[in-house]
Order: sequence, then structure tokens, then C-alpha cells
Amino acid sequence: MLKNGIINGQLASALARFRHVNTLAIVDGPFPSYPGVELIDLALIKGFPTIPDVLDAILPLLDLTGLYLANEFSEKVDAKTVASYKKHYENIPTILIPHEEFKIKVGQSLAIIHTGDAIPYSSVILKSG
Repeated sequence: MLKNGIINGQLASALARFRHVNTLAIVDGPFPSYPGVELIDLALIKGFPTIPDVLDAILPLLDLTGLYLANEFSEKVDAKTVASYKKHYENIPTILIPHEEFKIKVGQSLAIIHTGDAIPYSSVILKSG
């Protein structure tokens, strides 16, 4: 039995398979699922877990080269919330893209981690070397 670390078996499996040039999407509650892309549904209730909750749990385990974020997050969400979220990945090179392009990239991800996050456009895509 694991004593610490990621105890969700499906998430632990996806993280173990997250390798060179793969991407992994962490999406908000209303974000759709995609046929053919593994869905890891962590959503429990509206607002939990949040994307920052998931990032805080998995980022220490990963070697990343970048993170994709939709332009609309900064354009349509209040500055205080945006700053609070961005603190969780401030040391990762961030690539801003239009939301429509973001949705296409989600469909190309190794897996989608679905959260209960209620903040629109807060979804991120993690990029491995």
C-alpha cells in the first residue's frame, strides 16, 4: 500500500506514462471530454478540486518544458484570480494560445484530468520535454 504520493491509480498510471513530448490537460469542471482521450475524473463537487489543487499535487513529480494556457483566462477572468492561479506555475514557461487552439491541443493530450474547478478558462496543458 502506498503511504504517500498520488494514490489515485488512474492518475498515477497516466503520470507514469507522461513522457518525452507528451502533453497532459488539466481542465475545469465544464470542459468537455474527448472520445479517444483518457479521462481521469477527479471532480468531486463544483469547485473541488481546483486546478491549483491538482497542480500542487503533481508538479513536484514532473519534469516539464512548458505549459499552455488560453489567452482568454487573463482577458475574461478578474486579475486577482488570474494572479492567484498563475502563482502555482510561475516557474514554468507559459505559452498563451487562443481558446479554440487550446481545445484542439486538449484533444491531442495523453490524458485529460477533469477537476471541479469553476473558474472559466483556467484549464492548462502541461508539456513534457
